[in-house]
Amino acid sequence: MNIYKSIIRPLLFSLPPEMSHSIVENLLFYSPSNVTKTLFRNQVNSLLEIEIFGQKFSSPVGLAAGLDKNCKTSQHYLNMGFGFSVVGTVMKHPRLGNKKPRLLRLNNEEALINSLAFPSEGSGIIFNRINKLQSIKNKLIVSVSGILEDEILYNVEYFKGQCFGFEINISSPNTNDLSLLVNQVSIKSLSEKVRRITDDPIFFKLPRFEDLNLYRDLVGTMESFPKVGVVLTNSLPVDDKRLKVGRGGKSGRPLFEDTLNILRAVRKEFPEIPIISCGGINSAEDVFTLLESGATAIQLYTSLIFNGPFIANKINSKLLSIIKTVKE
Repeated sequence: MNIYKSIIRPLLFSLPPEMSHSIVENLLFYSPSNVTKTLFRNQVNSLLEIEIFGQKFSSPVGLAAGLDKNCKTSQHYLNMGFGFSVVGTVMKHPRLGNKKPRLLRLNNEEALINSLAFPSEGSGIIFNRINKLQSIKNKLIVSVSGILEDEILYNVEYFKGQCFGFEINISSPNTNDLSLLVNQVSIKSLSEKVRRITDDPIFFKLPRFEDLNLYRDLVGTMESFPKVGVVLTNSLPVDDKRLKVGRGGKSGRPLFEDTLNILRAVRKEFPEIPIISCGGINSAEDVFTLLESGATAIQLYTSLIFNGPFIANKINSKLLSIIKTVKE
């Protein structure tokens, strides 16, 4: 019996989504890391190991930005079998985000729609938490964003050396004016300025475009800089009157085919650049398909909500079995 799906999830889903998240987050935050280390007994196997810009990770399965916005739970998610965790999105100053309701569950689709718009406790508090995690800092990616270039560059300067690298989020459907940064000029400018600050890896998180040709120019601009990769992609913009702001980003199972198509199109054009695939990934078969299609790594978010905390562990185990079968 799947205890999460039969008992725990119904209890959590009986509450508003943000309340459920807060309960789980605080439960993990105030629990010693040994609790999840002992419970999940995550086993490392070299066949699952990947390398990105010289850094090795125990699994290609990473935690996407949004679940650990304020660096309260990443240690536990790594214990659950995730190879890396994206912290944030971190904002320079404390930020409340959009007004509620701003997060919806679509249970029949195993999907979410969110219009959170980067609620954050701010750089100072998050830095202090990351600073206490020196033993795992090379498994952390800090997601940064802002309406202005200077906000992004401030956090890159602030957090440099405290993490493996940065995810520059210029693609949230929930944040007004962020789309102004989605162009070749802005990406080139940010890449040049970040490289003057640090040689830590950076990954640009791009929007979901219907026209796949739009990725060609954007990714082509990144490719000319060292240690720059891309996250493909953010959630799907949708309108929904149940949200206070009337629109948000859809994530979850329905997005997988689109995620795969985007990956294949971009990988065909750019055979070398690291690509982290994100969107609709639910199983080891999904992960293997993406890796075989050219993904360097993947990120999960919504599938963790619907399938429970053993999702990474289960994917790793099944993925290992698939890899061994293929090699035979």
